[in-house]
Amino acid sequence: MKHFFIFSFSLLISFSTLFGQRISEFSDNSNGFIKELQEYMTASKRKTMEDIFGDFEKHFKSGAFSPDEFQQILKTSNAMLGQRMTASPYFSNYLQALTLVKKAGEGETRFKKWHEVLDNMLATIENRRLKPYDEFLKFSRIFFEKNAFRASKTGTTWIADAPRYDFKFVDNQPVIEYDKMNLIATRQQDSIVIFSTAGTYFPVEQIWKGKGGKVTWERFGLGEDVYAELGDYELEVKKSLYEAKSVKMHYPLYFGSVAVEGSFRDKVSTSNRASEGSYPRFESHEEILEIKNIGQGVKYVGGFRLHGMTVYGFGSKENKAQITLFNDKNELTYKGFAELFTIRREERIAGERVESTVYYGQDSLYHPSVNIRFEIPTKQLKLTRGQRGSDRNPFYNSMHQVNIDANSIDFHLEKDSMFMGRANLGFQKTSVPISFESLKFFEMGDYQRIQNIATTNPIALMKIASEENGDERILDANMLAHRLN
Repeated sequence: MKHFFIFSFSLLISFSTLFGQRISEFSDNSNGFIKELQEYMTASKRKTMEDIFGDFEKHFKSGAFSPDEFQQILKTSNAMLGQRMTASPYFSNYLQALTLVKKAGEGETRFKKWHEVLDNMLATIENRRLKPYDEFLKFSRIFFEKNAFRASKTGTTWIADAPRYDFKFVDNQPVIEYDKMNLIATRQQDSIVIFSTAGTYFPVEQIWKGKGGKVTWERFGLGEDVYAELGDYELEVKKSLYEAKSVKMHYPLYFGSVAVEGSFRDKVSTSNRASEGSYPRFESHEEILEIKNIGQGVKYVGGFRLHGMTVYGFGSKENKAQITLFNDKNELTYKGFAELFTIRREERIAGERVESTVYYGQDSLYHPSVNIRFEIPTKQLKLTRGQRGSDRNPFYNSMHQVNIDANSIDFHLEKDSMFMGRANLGFQKTSVPISFESLKFFEMGDYQRIQNIATTNPIALMKIASEENGDERILDANMLAHRLN
């Protein structure tokens, strides 16, 4: 074992000495250069390396590179040797990119600009930080072959569709600048496009910093007049999702000539019907907008979201979105407040935990938190109680001064009647009783249940507080809390 170790160590020293002699500097004669490069590239006897060199050799001997370009290749290759860069991966990536750069549009100019960046990178390498240089070489192969910032068989491919661009070396890193381009992302059968944008790509960081451009909803069948106008944005090409915090949304059907300011997100994904149509996404900064043309007799005020083809009206706890419905006589028939509505133009409006009031003349039917579904073509409104605490409250009927304990109420905007507790076919097999309780109804059991184990009933304390304040029907909550301890 000892003899074997000595033999292996001696062999390693011999190879190191041999390769050390070979890689000090390439010959400035083209024939000598290609011969020395062949020895360097194929010393490992790996077929992959032999094939890479073979492709480059054919290209080199065909006269693809001018004498000046050969001198540039020689200069860059010797600088790489000076940084002790190995045949794999550095030289293999460099040679592959060399065979592609001249095939690109304006090949001579691209060759020169690209090598200016390479030479600057080589000159500024410190402490053998070679990875950025190699990352740029790998990027260059894909870029010159496919005009892509990144290419992936299973992930996302980002393609730069532009005739003109400029390689530069800025702040000790390579960049590519575009005055105008279409940026395309593809993944399997899906694709997204940012039209007429500009910006700078940072190959080592794999980040695109864009400015301007627009994204349309044409892939969903909407006209080209529906689009998001981007401001400054940034994206990582390793990801399929990007966002812009400042955009202007153009949707003439809803907002006329007004551009609505907001934020934007878009994503390229595989074909998945569960998530189909959820991107692009826009959300307005403003929470008090009026959306027009939802349907006849429908008025909406609140925030605006567009997820794919679906419109969402949104608000906050303090400032909820509002849906108002009118009948054919333009009489108010319903008003609802909620943090979120789902709106399908000319089809339906739906919402959960909606504070709802149905109007008939001077009276109304009220519920503080109910699920709603309004069918726009038939003008049918369904109110359904959920299972949460506030949902289980009864409906309050002001005309008859009764609370109605029913799970659902169906109402037609053009008729003067409503259905209570109507079952959904196929779901509800047994009848659910509906109870009506007058506001003047008193049940001792309910009164005692409110008091529970307390020494004094809260209702009695509220009555006393009201009398002390001149029979005031609206009492200060902090004062009551203090009285109730």
